[in-house]
Amino acid sequence: MAEIAPFNGIRYAASRGRALGQLIAPPYDLISQEQRDELLRRSPENVIHITLGEERPGDGPAQNRYTRAAEYFRRWLAEGVLRRDPTPALYPLEQSFWSPDGRRLKRRGFMAAVRLHEFREGVIVPHEKTLVAPKADRLEILKHVGANLSPIFGLYRDEAQVTARTLDAATAAEPVADTDSDDGVHHRMWRTEDPALVSALTDLVARQRVFIADGHHRYETALVYRRQLEEANPGLPSYGGHHYILMFLCPMNDPGLFLFPTHRLLFGVKDLSLSRFVERLERYFTVETLPEDIRRPAGRAWAISKLAEHGGKASTFILLSAEDQKARVVTLRDDVDLSDAELPTNQMLRALDVTVLHSIVFQHLLGLSPRAQENQENLTYVRDAGEAVNRVLSGEHQLGFLLNPTPMWQVEAIGDAGETMPQKSTLFYPRLQSGLVMRQVNPRERP
Repeated sequence: MAEIAPFNGIRYAASRGRALGQLIAPPYDLISQEQRDELLRRSPENVIHITLGEERPGDGPAQNRYTRAAEYFRRWLAEGVLRRDPTPALYPLEQSFWSPDGRRLKRRGFMAAVRLHEFREGVIVPHEKTLVAPKADRLEILKHVGANLSPIFGLYRDEAQVTARTLDAATAAEPVADTDSDDGVHHRMWRTEDPALVSALTDLVARQRVFIADGHHRYETALVYRRQLEEANPGLPSYGGHHYILMFLCPMNDPGLFLFPTHRLLFGVKDLSLSRFVERLERYFTVETLPEDIRRPAGRAWAISKLAEHGGKASTFILLSAEDQKARVVTLRDDVDLSDAELPTNQMLRALDVTVLHSIVFQHLLGLSPRAQENQENLTYVRDAGEAVNRVLSGEHQLGFLLNPTPMWQVEAIGDAGETMPQKSTLFYPRLQSGLVMRQVNPRERP
């Protein structure tokens, strides 16, 4: 079903330790403005100059952060800052990290060029909706730079653990990249051209569907870019590089695969009264105001532990309020009539915490339309619970909603059913770094 291929990776000439660590960066959608500015200052050759460059006074159609990204990429290749591997290969990757319970774990997979498929074909499977603005931004980067700068994260089934055995052999040599990222994750990457190893992984994935864990915006952008190239240049070869995308592929049963939640913050909701909002919530939910002071670290930790007690049992989230600086545990009642709420028909999708939050709370109770949510008109997404609390307590946002992580089995079931969760429903950890390996997209060259 899924088709993968080796590719000529583009890598930094610096390949070890701090020298490489100064050049890689987190995915573009995880970087705050402060982090971006720090990365821009860290090195004039950090990949952030391409993936998320700054806007400058006087920018216009002829000169802007997208044209500068293309200039950086071309110049770094010409000057040898970046080097293109002379022959195609697969790139095994191992990420070592500390788990939330204090264990040292490893997640393993490999980088490959994966043939693009429209979602309706059922070969590459999404699990969450996307947002408009990031897709427009990523399309401009792809059109100007002509390269995949960060890998999509794909998952596939491998109960027989073929991947683990193959990667054991592929990683016996010295890695071609070895460094730490700012989040404390240790990254080691190899390169393999071994026909037997490449064939083993290619044959394995060819029997699978690939579930997108992270990178939906970039994947949809690649589909649009492919269509635009085909329309502008009829007769491009079917083997052309624009038919493929860079992807990190990992088995679903890998012991180092972790999911974290993405929290929601609301701003600019007119005429929002906390007392009236809580009263409306109580039509569908039980609402428990926590006595602990969430302005204190111990109070926040206690609140999050209360939320975790409900994980996998009932649709629950924590409501944070700037008005009274308190946290409330909000749990969907078993006896509630949901006929007046616009919930999806799929029972698995209806049971997700994020679906209940977006459909009942955001859309039905607060009147935020699906389009308004997609355009983030009143909605901000935050990965870190502490940051979410701070941004609400400071008054920057009116309300905050802390969520439990979505279990992997639910992600898989939603994908199998051909459904999609609300945007930003999952956060797979550890995150893949931009800059370890990149891939040029040449429509007249094999991947």
